[in-house]
Amino acid sequence: MKKLLQLLCTLVLVLSSTWIYAQPANDNCADATVITDGDNQAFTTVEATTDGAAHANDCVSSGTTPDSTYLDVWYSYTATFTGEAEWSFCGLADFDTKIFVYNGTAACPPGDADIVGCNEDGAGCANSTSTAVFPVTMGEIYLLRVGSFGDGGPGTTGGGAFNLGEYVPPVGPDNDNCSDAAVVMLGLGQACSNVTANIDGPEHPNNPCFGFGDNTVQADVWYSYTADFTGTVLWSTCNTVTFDTRLAVYQANSGSGCPFEDGDLYACNDDGGGCMDYSSELYFDVVNGDTYLLRLGGFNAEEGSGTMDLIEIVPPEPPVNDLCSMADNTPFVMTEEEADNFVYTFPGSTIAAGIEPDAFLFPKCFTPTSGEFGDAWFTFEPGGRTEIGVRFSSETEGASYYFGIWEDCDSLGYAPIMDDCFFFDGDNGSTFFQDTITNIPESHGQYYIRISTAFTYDTPGNYFFQLFGEEIIAVKELTLGNISFYPNPVSDLALLEFDLTKSDDIQIEINDLLGQSVYLEDKGEMMAGRQNVNFDLSAFQAGIYILSVRSGDRVKSMKFIKE
Repeated sequence: MKKLLQLLCTLVLVLSSTWIYAQPANDNCADATVITDGDNQAFTTVEATTDGAAHANDCVSSGTTPDSTYLDVWYSYTATFTGEAEWSFCGLADFDTKIFVYNGTAACPPGDADIVGCNEDGAGCANSTSTAVFPVTMGEIYLLRVGSFGDGGPGTTGGGAFNLGEYVPPVGPDNDNCSDAAVVMLGLGQACSNVTANIDGPEHPNNPCFGFGDNTVQADVWYSYTADFTGTVLWSTCNTVTFDTRLAVYQANSGSGCPFEDGDLYACNDDGGGCMDYSSELYFDVVNGDTYLLRLGGFNAEEGSGTMDLIEIVPPEPPVNDLCSMADNTPFVMTEEEADNFVYTFPGSTIAAGIEPDAFLFPKCFTPTSGEFGDAWFTFEPGGRTEIGVRFSSETEGASYYFGIWEDCDSLGYAPIMDDCFFFDGDNGSTFFQDTITNIPESHGQYYIRISTAFTYDTPGNYFFQLFGEEIIAVKELTLGNISFYPNPVSDLALLEFDLTKSDDIQIEINDLLGQSVYLEDKGEMMAGRQNVNFDLSAFQAGIYILSVRSGDRVKSMKFIKE
C-alpha cells in the first residue's frame, strides 16, 4: 500500500508540475489572445518560447543583441477608436520587458515592415518595463508582442499586468515646443525641467552626440538666448541635474528655423567630460545680436529636473595636437636608462580635446560602440627596433586613457603591431603603467600614436609618456675626443667642441626627428686638435634634434633640445 501511495503522490506531483509550468496558451503568434481596452490586465511569459523575429534598428535598445526580443507571448487587439493607443507595462511587470506592435494583417511571425510601434525601456518606468504609443484606426486589428530584453541570449520571464487604451498625451512644459522657447539670459543655477515634455526637434543620425541607438534629443524643452557680446558661451548641466541629459544648439537666424532640420545643428553634447550621471556641457561661439535656440532633453526619453548654467567664458584651449594632421613629432625612442632617469618625457592632455567624427575609430580595447571622445596625436619612428617599451603616467587624479598606434591619418586603420590597445584606468587609483609593443618591422618608418579619453565614461586629464628600447649605434662610429654641445637645451646660440686626433674631412648635419635635414655644412679638411663650431639656432622650431658629425661613412651623433 505504501508503494502505491508513493506512486500516486509522485504522479500527482508530476502532473501538478506540468500544469503549473505549461507554456502560455498565447506563446505563438498564431495563437494570440484576443484582448480589448482596459487597465491592469494580467499576463505571464513564464515558460514562453521565442516566436517572433529580430528587428534591427527599429527600437532603441542596447547590449550585444539589441535587435532581439526573447521568450514572448502574443495578443490580438481590435481598435475601438481612431487616434493613438497606449500599451503600457510601466511599473506593472516584474522583469525587463520589450514590446512590439504590428499590423494585424501581417503573416506570423511579422517582419520589419509590419511594425507599428515598439519600446524597451519606458521613460521613468521601474524594472526597465515598457510602454508604447502607436496609431490606430477603429475596427482594424493589431498584433501585440511582449517578451524580454536579453544581452546575447534569452533574458528573464515573469508576469504582472498591462494597460491598454486611448493615449492621452501629458501636458508638456510651456517651453515644450521650439516655437515657444523660453527666453533666457546668462546666469548660474537657472531652473530647468523636461518632465512630461514631448519631442519637437529633428533627428541627428551619424553624429557622436547622438549614439547608443538614440539619434535625437527626446523629451526636449527649448530656450531662446540672444547674445549681447561676441565670444564664447558655456551651457552646462554638468552635475546639476537628476537625469541623463542631451544638449543641442541651433542658430535662429540661419537654417530652416522652427522646426529645425539635421543640417541646422550648431553645437551639441551628450556626455560632458568628467560629468557625473551622463550630464552634459558644451561651448558655442556667439555673435552680438544673434539669437540661438537651446534644446535640452534626455537620452532614451529620460526626464528630470535641476539647474543649468549659461555663462560667458574663455574656452579652454584644445591641445595643439588635437588633430591627426597636427600630430606632435617630438617623441622618439630613448634608452631605458634615459627613461629611468626621466631625461626625456613627452607630455600631453585630453582636457578640452575633440575628435574628428569622420575619421574616428573606437579604440580596440573599448567594448561599447558609442560614446563621446577627446584625443591627441603624436608620431614616432622605431629606428629599426622590433620591440619598444611604453611607460605612461597620469598627472590628473582619476583620469583614464586609451593608447593606440595608427598607420597614418589617411587610411583610418590601426597599425598591426598592436593587436589591442593599452587602457589606463584612473578610476582604480592607478597613476602609471608599462607595456611593450612587439613585432615591429625593422624597415618601418613613422607611426602615429593616438591617446584618447572616453568622456561618456571617464575623466580627461594631463599625462606624459616615454618610449624606450635598445640603443641603435652606427656600424662605423667616428672617433672624436672630448665632444660636447652646450648649452643643452639651447635657446639661440650653441657651441660644439671636439678633438680630432688627426686631420679629417668633416661634415656637420642637423636632422629633425622625422629624419629631415634642417642644417648641413661641409667644413672641409679640419686639422688635428681642438675644434670649435658655433651655431645660431634662433630660427629653429622648438623640439628635439639630432646633431651628426660625419667623415665619409663614419658618424658621431647626439641629441639636443631647442627651447
